[in-house]
Amino acid sequence: MWNGMKSVMVFDPKDTQEETNRKWIEWNQHKSAVQDKAVPGAEETRRKMNELRA
Repeated sequence: MWNGMKSVMVFDPKDTQEETNRKWIEWNQHKSAVQDKAVPGAEETRRKMNELRA
């Protein structure tokens, strides 16, 4: 995985076990309907927050 990038996956607690399993399979195959989103690390988040305050 690229340096500093993380992947986020969202589950609905109302999903059936079959739906949860399907989401895992799609995510593992990178065929998510929502697409994987890059999530900044703590250091990058602090830097961006400081830029917004300035």
